[in-house]
Amino acid sequence: MLVKTPRSVLAFSPGSRSEPGPVTFQRATLKRLDEAYKGFFRRLKAGGKPGFPRYRGKGWFKSFGFRQFQGITLKEGRLRFKGMPGSLRVHLHRPLPDSEIKSCPFRRYEKGWRVSFAIEVECAAARPVARAVGVDVGLTTFATFSDGQSIPSLRAARRAERRLRCAQRALSRKVRGSRSRNKARRVIARCHAAIARQRANHLHQASARVVKAYDFIAVEKLNVNALARSMHAKAFHDASWSKFTDMLAYKAARAGCHLVEVDPRNTSQDCSGCGARVPKDLSVRRHECTHCGLAIDRDLNAACNILSRAGVGPGLRNVAAVRASVQAESSVANGPDHEPLWAN
Repeated sequence: MLVKTPRSVLAFSPGSRSEPGPVTFQRATLKRLDEAYKGFFRRLKAGGKPGFPRYRGKGWFKSFGFRQFQGITLKEGRLRFKGMPGSLRVHLHRPLPDSEIKSCPFRRYEKGWRVSFAIEVECAAARPVARAVGVDVGLTTFATFSDGQSIPSLRAARRAERRLRCAQRALSRKVRGSRSRNKARRVIARCHAAIARQRANHLHQASARVVKAYDFIAVEKLNVNALARSMHAKAFHDASWSKFTDMLAYKAARAGCHLVEVDPRNTSQDCSGCGARVPKDLSVRRHECTHCGLAIDRDLNAACNILSRAGVGPGLRNVAAVRASVQAESSVANGPDHEPLWAN
């Protein structure tokens, strides 16, 4: 939801000395403070670097909100709450469900404000499992499925590197505190926002198509924080595997789809045909088993292992088709009633 921001909303910013907002608005600030101290004590107990919460100025945070939808009203496409003169016009991108609104956070972006309404809705009934799939995420190919399909990598940050590099160099030449520096900083913010929008759009489309096409989805439970400290950290952050898994989780719950996370260890090393361990480096992109003679793509072999570890047997039609094609040492063909998931 986009909010048309008048000048009056600028006076109602976090940290301002204007009239205090509703109690629910103050609860959101106290909740943020409570979470900061909880994180401090959690890190202190774990033996890591505690990082005591520091004071932040009013320009640090870009969001505020209401923990409960009290002291604020939404009527005829306009938001009104205490402490702000007038009202905010809201552009709803879809109609709201006929349910009670639980919370209402506001967030400032590079071109205005956005407001999100948290509404409690009932999840759909669990669908009967007629088609299952294992999903292996990667860098060369964003996602490879156990039925042979794949989703290409977007590489949004890689594509925008040159434009972002030029904008950052222009910022470094500006005098601190000048208007030209603030203008250059906003250019960089717009570049990062464009990258985030492209990545989010790609992940939303991919997760929605996966949930729509399959009834049972098996994914790896990756330790992304550890992977992000490796030499490929930039590529891992650009791929956004955790965000993709989170989108799959809530969309699967809403659609009645089953989502299972499995142990990711040795999914690329084990043979999906006979189960033997076939060690290989990351540079080796093809799995060739010396025990059973299976020769398929490395990511496809991992996706089949992920599906097997989820406890799905060969009784389902797509799993049976995968096993038959694996034994024939050929690429897996789509079923006659299964349209391509992604147009490469």
